[in-house]
Amino acid sequence: MIVYKERGYMKYGLASGKNYMSIHCMPIYGSPELHAKYINLMPDATFQKGCINFNSLVGIRLEVADKMFQDCARVSIATMIDNRKKK
Repeated sequence: MIVYKERGYMKYGLASGKNYMSIHCMPIYGSPELHAKYINLMPDATFQKGCINFNSLVGIRLEVADKMFQDCARVSIATMIDNRKKK
């Protein structure tokens, strides 16, 4: 798995399974608005809470993925986790 961390917390990951690829995107896991936006923009991908599975480039259009990462870059996963720990 390829992992990108923010202040020690996993923010993104890219993993390969036998029949699919997965993008693990923690900002989407913590943001119902982002999740709803991108589940509609990637109808051929399979969404879980913070994981997007696809088995071909048909499942995830690169221009949509680019926009998703731009939107998610604005979200601090470290701050999100720290705030949850305080509750």
